[in-house]
Amino acid sequence: MQNRHFVAALLGGTIISGFWGYAVEAADFGKTSLPAVSAVNGKIEAGGGFVDLDDYSSDELFYGAASLSIPLGESFGAQVDVNVGHAFDETGAGGALHLFTRDPHSYLAGLVGGYGDVGYAKYGWAGGEAELYLDRVSLEFAAGYLNVNPDSGSSDDEFFGFADAALYATDDLRLSVGVASVAKFETANIAAEYLFSSMPVSLKLKGEVGEDGYAAATAGVSFYFGGDEANKSLIRRHREDDPRNRALDIFGAGAAASASSAVPVCPEGYCYVY
Repeated sequence: MQNRHFVAALLGGTIISGFWGYAVEAADFGKTSLPAVSAVNGKIEAGGGFVDLDDYSSDELFYGAASLSIPLGESFGAQVDVNVGHAFDETGAGGALHLFTRDPHSYLAGLVGGYGDVGYAKYGWAGGEAELYLDRVSLEFAAGYLNVNPDSGSSDDEFFGFADAALYATDDLRLSVGVASVAKFETANIAAEYLFSSMPVSLKLKGEVGEDGYAAATAGVSFYFGGDEANKSLIRRHREDDPRNRALDIFGAGAAASASSAVPVCPEGYCYVY
């Protein structure tokens, strides 16, 4: 058990230092033709759906989130995420901070970490994130260290990891598939986002399945604001403005694990999925 915790912590630290070294190197060897963040910008999102798990009846869930991104010179950017969710009579809240470098034509690399309180447990997490832009395809990754501190029992050290592949079928339509592992609980998801050309508002759909009969589906809306242009396409907003809200990922893609297989990250074994 201790060896597993040590490996998870070491791997998380290695990912953090590796991504940070890559970011510094990228910034040192020349500026990109576009800044890491076009201008101060943000996003507000909200939605709902249902979640189900073996031995429990399906239940409704609701969520809200916001992100604010700011440029730090030409090569770097920062973003703050906050979110709140409610499911199975439990309400959770959390947030995250990103520090990154980005060339909107080719990549993003940086550090991300956050804190959350879901009522049943508190957790802190830190790691690295990276995105690779290949024409209309984006490959997105995040991984690192997660500490779970339940209200009853001792805290535990775990690993989290996310990997997604997205295709922008048009400039305003994103289709994606992804996998996640949080505290040894694995899930897979499909998602879509469509930005209306007449306004900076998008519709988001997501479906997810995982271990122990875990299933969830949500629908939501996102309102984008700021940036250097009012009528940017979805692909440009994602690559020039606000990075992905990782606080939602930690709340959402992770573990509804049994006591025998993992540390429960969510209240009474449930996890919010957005």
